[in-house]
This record gives sequence, structure tokens and C-alpha cells, in this order.
Amino acid sequence: MEINYNVTSEERKALIQALGELLEVKPKYLGAPSFSYELGDISVDKQGTVLFKEDASQEDVDRILDGLLERGFECVVPDSFVIELPREGISDLAIENLKQIVEGKAELIKKALGADALEITVTEDKIGFPWFKCLPAPEELSAYARFVGHLVLMAKTLQRVNTTTKTVENEKYAFRCFLLRLGFIGEEYKKTRKVLLKNLSGSSAFKSGAKDKEVSE
Repeated sequence: MEINYNVTSEERKALIQALGELLEVKPKYLGAPSFSYELGDISVDKQGTVLFKEDASQEDVDRILDGLLERGFECVVPDSFVIELPREGISDLAIENLKQIVEGKAELIKKALGADALEITVTEDKIGFPWFKCLPAPEELSAYARFVGHLVLMAKTLQRVNTTTKTVENEKYAFRCFLLRLGFIGEEYKKTRKVLLKNLSGSSAFKSGAKDKEVSE
């Protein structure tokens, strides 16, 4: 997950110092060729982009972004937003699996993430998911990044993908089952599941959707 702050050289130093205070760690300069700083699980590149690991928790991301905003660092809000993951370690088969997984769940994914299209871009270095019209709110951004990361993990473990498309009558239940297959199990992922289910109709607890009370986790 990348958050751009579009800072000058001096502002970058202040940004790194602020991150060090928030994280209570000493920034480590990595030198050439990246010229980045490392602060625990977070790094800051030479353009002042803050990079979180894909498994960063929502609480940590929210706390850091809010803390930086309180210190006067406001992230750049783009006209569109792309989640990118490193291409390294992802085979051509895994990429084909990924595309088929997304295609099979396309309607649910688009509604859950508020996306119009689900294009996946692939270069030698990165896999891109240009699914977002604008930068999501911090809580949503963390959930969406984790979702994409888990899609890739599933794609890497499968030998083949069942491309049969089924009619969905209860969106929340169907997507919650899919999230559980992706590994979003337990209290650790409760907030992530809630974010990913909030735009869908039905009940996540009952397949028939007969109950009025919805359990959005």
C-alpha cells in the first residue's frame, strides 16, 4: 500500500521524523539505489511516498495517517487510485488464476469495492489493480489492500480455478463465504470483513437471507 505525500527534500526529512515519533522507532537509511528510509514495517522512498506492507492492520494504518495529518502532513488525493504488488514470486499460472478468480466473483467484488471495472495490469515488476476512482478512506484502503493481497495468495496456491458462475441471491452471505476461503477468519479480520461486506445486500449469517438482523462480519 502506497500513500503519496508529494514533499520536498526538507519536508521529507520532517515526514520521516514524524513517522519515527509515531512509531517510536529510529529511521534507518538504506542508501543507494533506493535512497529510502525504513521504519519497522514502513518505508519512505525518495519521493516521500509512504509504503505499508500489504498485511498492515487497519488500526495501524489509521493511527499513522491520522497522526501525520495532525502534524500537518496531508496525503495527495489522486483522481484515481491503483493498488500495486511486486511481481516477484508470482508465476504466469498464478496471474491467470488471479484473473479467473476475479472474473468469477466480478459482480460481488465490484459492488463490495465500488468499482466499475476490474482490470489487472501486469509488468515485469508489478501487478496493478486500478479499480478505484479516488483514494479510499484509510479504513477502506487497508481493507482493500488486504483483500487484493489475499486474492494473490489464493491464486498462487491453486492449480486450477473453477470458473462456473452461480446465481447469487444473498450477496453478503456469498461474499462472506468467499472471504473465509481467502483466509479472512477470526477476530483479527473482523473490521476488514465489515468494510468489505457493507455495500452488499442480504444477511452474512443466513444463506436464505430470511432474517432481518444482519451480521456484517
